Amino acid sequence: MEVYLESIKTAFLIFPLLAFLITIPYLLMQYHKYGSVPLIRSSIVYTFILYLLTAYFLVILPLPSKEEVLMMPTKAPQLIPFAFLGDFIEAFKESSGVLSFLNSPIVYTTLFNIAITIPFGIYLRYYFKKKWYTTIIYTFLLSLYFEITQLTGLYGLYPKAYRLFDVDDLIINSLGGVLGYIITPIVTIFLPDRDKIDKLSYRRGKIVSIYRRFLAFLIDIFVFSTLMFIILILTNFNDPIIPLIVTTMLYYIILPTITSHTIGKYLVKIELESKNKYKHLSIFIRQIILYYLIVFGPIIISRYSNHINGIIILFYILFIVYSYFEIFLKFFGRKKPLLYERLTKTENISTVYYIDDIKTENEPSQDTKSVLKCNKEEVKDESRD
Repeated sequence: MEVYLESIKTAFLIFPLLAFLITIPYLLMQYHKYGSVPLIRSSIVYTFILYLLTAYFLVILPLPSKEEVLMMPTKAPQLIPFAFLGDFIEAFKESSGVLSFLNSPIVYTTLFNIAITIPFGIYLRYYFKKKWYTTIIYTFLLSLYFEITQLTGLYGLYPKAYRLFDVDDLIINSLGGVLGYIITPIVTIFLPDRDKIDKLSYRRGKIVSIYRRFLAFLIDIFVFSTLMFIILILTNFNDPIIPLIVTTMLYYIILPTITSHTIGKYLVKIELESKNKYKHLSIFIRQIILYYLIVFGPIIISRYSNHINGIIILFYILFIVYSYFEIFLKFFGRKKPLLYERLTKTENISTVYYIDDIKTENEPSQDTKSVLKCNKEEVKDESRD
């Protein structure tokens, strides 16, 4: 039992690092598909990753030294199906009672191998909406992966296998997945089903949150920095201000003026819209104010401050402080448009939407089906009201 607890402890210690590494890709995928990231979905996905990490460590840990493995006798794979049943009978004959039988290694090892894949069956049915036969296949493949990991000596890290490859483990693990599939309605009785989570995600995705915009901003900064680095190399400028101005014009001004979005905004399904008659001109002015005055303005102004009147600089500082203060309030839920948006009558709109009527001869995709289902449920709700 202590060995199992150490494996679980190790998984919990490593999980925060893994979660940190996958968070941005995960957010990007969710915003691109749904336009929002509900807490319930994130909780399910991250606990599923934690479960897989824990199961993996339970299989491979504790790790012996290479010297210890070399001293171990070579373990031939156990390829006879249902051999554990004979071991069960022998253990029962040798036991003095029920507790003694349950404490025998063959019994608690078998129960452990069943228990380790029960959550897998639950996740497959509840969140991934898999059928029972698909659950059996996926659980079998997961178990096969674990057994191959053992058979190969942790993918060649060890000179030979330090644990036994047992075909019965494939059968028992698959049984655990099936049991997880069966008990899913009981275990998840208080949780919303996957369709309701999707519906909630699409509804929230209609609103462009500040966190969604911030993720787009981070992506854009990465692309912008890469582009500016290339320009710096090609132009061989000693002063980075000129490449900064040029790159800003190309990426943040011209590109969104033409396409209504940057790469970051496109990936999280955001588009710039204007209430003015001249949409592209409004977007152009908006981007000029945002990036030449607010984002990179302090860098540019500090470079040329000797050539600018002190009164102008004072007004600019007040403008910057107020703009940053508004952005700060936006992070805490303020719904009022930001200053540069009010001045240019522009806004960020979500391109995630419900598809009301789709007339196609082909079978709709899985995403389309979920969107259509959400629409039908929404229509029912409105008719009831």
